[in-house]
Amino acid sequence: MAMRSYRWIHLCVMGILCLPGCSSIDYKEGEYPRMLVSEDNTPLFQHGPAQGNGPDLYLSKGDEVSVLRKEFGYSVVKTSNGGKGYVDNEALVKAPPEPTSPPRTIGKQENAESFDLPVQMPGFRY
Repeated sequence: MAMRSYRWIHLCVMGILCLPGCSSIDYKEGEYPRMLVSEDNTPLFQHGPAQGNGPDLYLSKGDEVSVLRKEFGYSVVKTSNGGKGYVDNEALVKAPPEPTSPPRTIGKQENAESFDLPVQMPGFRY
């Protein structure tokens, strides 16, 4: 009898510990992670991943999406044209960082002789 109660307690504790793993992550507006679709013909579902009539749209490999909410197995995403829907997490990869502006250069770097050198060195200062 005592062994059964320990199994029951163990089962309840394990169930409680597994619950936080099923939670979702909501991102704040302006902080949505950018992701790329990694597979061709990735289905996008508008009303949920278990809707009965099939996907509403297919995304192509390389399409950029913003993740609004990440859930267990699926993410709610916003496409580049403003559409929203559910996409399989396995079909998304992190997008590379956005390119930054190139550093400013002064003069020509390929020919060092093209720089104008001062005619006189500045005088001594205290």
